[in-house]
Amino acid sequence: MRWKRTGFTFFELMIAAVILGAGIVMIYRSFWTCLDFQKHMVYYAYATNLLEHKIAALQFAFQQDKEPSVTAEGEIENIVLNDEKTPFHFRMAFRPVLSLPNIQQVDMSLAWRERQRKYRVKRSVYISRF
Repeated sequence: MRWKRTGFTFFELMIAAVILGAGIVMIYRSFWTCLDFQKHMVYYAYATNLLEHKIAALQFAFQQDKEPSVTAEGEIENIVLNDEKTPFHFRMAFRPVLSLPNIQQVDMSLAWRERQRKYRVKRSVYISRF
């Protein structure tokens, strides 16, 4: 009497288990990578918002015939994002535009630290008295 071969061999089962395990590990790692990227995008969006707010405040002050203040040079704003206190460091530089006395160029940057990396967002804008 001959044995009928039905089912899988032990080797085939082990190969299937390895492939399944590798797939689960890749899905798990991509999940944490996506969460990390989402966290970075929250920081980036907040930093961009802070810069836009500073630019609007400078434009308003300059239109009220006030000289732009350099008080934000080295200013640190501590924000709680994702249950972590994160310091955002401002830097500004004002330069008058030659031959246009009512216009100034403002170079701004905002830096923060995530894990072991330092990130920076930069903007250059012109503000006017008009």
